Amino acid sequence: MSYRALGVYREPEFSPGKVEDDAAILNTVLAELAREGVETQVMDAQSFGNGAPTKPDIVFAMCQGDQPLRRLAEIEQSGAIAINSALAIRNCYRDLLAAGLARAGVPTPAGALVATNEPLDPRKLAGLDLAAGVFVKRGDLHALGSDDVQHASDRAQVESILADFARRGIRFAYVQQEVHGRVVKFYGVSSGMYFAALPEDDEIPEAAARAMSEAAAVASHALGLEAWGGDVILNGDRFAIIDFNDWPSYSRVRGPAALAIARRAMNLLGRPR
Repeated sequence: MSYRALGVYREPEFSPGKVEDDAAILNTVLAELAREGVETQVMDAQSFGNGAPTKPDIVFAMCQGDQPLRRLAEIEQSGAIAINSALAIRNCYRDLLAAGLARAGVPTPAGALVATNEPLDPRKLAGLDLAAGVFVKRGDLHALGSDDVQHASDRAQVESILADFARRGIRFAYVQQEVHGRVVKFYGVSSGMYFAALPEDDEIPEAAARAMSEAAAVASHALGLEAWGGDVILNGDRFAIIDFNDWPSYSRVRGPAALAIARRAMNLLGRPR
């Protein structure tokens, strides 16, 4: 049986500084599938969202805008497999992400979702120690610019950042407790197909890497993701997941990650690879 695969590029506005890297991982996955005899097609998110006629068996969706996600959901309802699904992509918006990670029971800093255009309710921040430092992050998408994640150490600074977000049309913000340690980026493909933890400096202990892999697998399952990545802060043998993303660029691990995503796709289509 011949399968049809469709790749949808991420919108440039949602891919600051990573347009080429985001396109490269998608192109590499589709090239792997083409070698397996899968018929492949690729299009930009706007064309996809406008309802370009297509009947794929599987969609590799990096898009994040409202209209493309609605189109993706429609194609899923018609029976297509999606990596990642519209719901899973939406689950990585910050207004849903923190609750999803909390439900999964994985280590993550305390935080609170707040409206930017309303007076700050101090009860919302009751579980946070502002003096110890917090990060105020835009409450929808991942950071699209340097001002989308800002540090604060008191209520006045938090309120100032919220006002700035409101002026820029960002309706919600996520206030997350600062945690200290080493930043470790991780990348994965679900069903145990792939995991890599890449610290910014020295190697990390094997036990810590294994624990991160297990926590990330639980989180990705809870969020519904197939292709994913994120960031943790590692302090000794303890860590906290501070961010989780759908379809990262995998730029540092593109080759093995693309192979794993293609392998996962073939398994989902019913042709183990």
